Amino acid sequence: MRISDRLISTVLGFALLASACGSDNVLAPAYQPEVVNTPNVAFSFQATGLQDVTDAVSYTWNVSSGQVIIHPATATTSGSIILNIKDAGGAVIYNGGVPASGDITPPAGAAGAWKITVTLQNYSGTINFAVQMQ
Repeated sequence: MRISDRLISTVLGFALLASACGSDNVLAPAYQPEVVNTPNVAFSFQATGLQDVTDAVSYTWNVSSGQVIIHPATATTSGSIILNIKDAGGAVIYNGGVPASGDITPPAGAAGAWKITVTLQNYSGTINFAVQMQ
């Protein structure tokens, strides 16, 4: 990767993180989750070192196509995590755990503003997943 490409990627990443700050992001002060919300490309979420956290955060992700794939890479020590994804019409596209590995291909949904909610119950560990348009 050239230096200019790296700089562009870094600036874009910070801009996307700043755009996500308008969401209900109460984990940020203690755990500083990294959220990249790129319309029509991907939504990714990562938080490390969580200890006994009970909380929920929601984000809006805009998509022009309704087919996605979920790439999980989560390491749970204890507690539970539920990922809920609703399409622009409010239909539940995915509602379940975030496994350590193994891609998930949920059914297609309506294009537009999707809602992604991460709910933690007494969660300890690392969360890492990406939702990518197909």
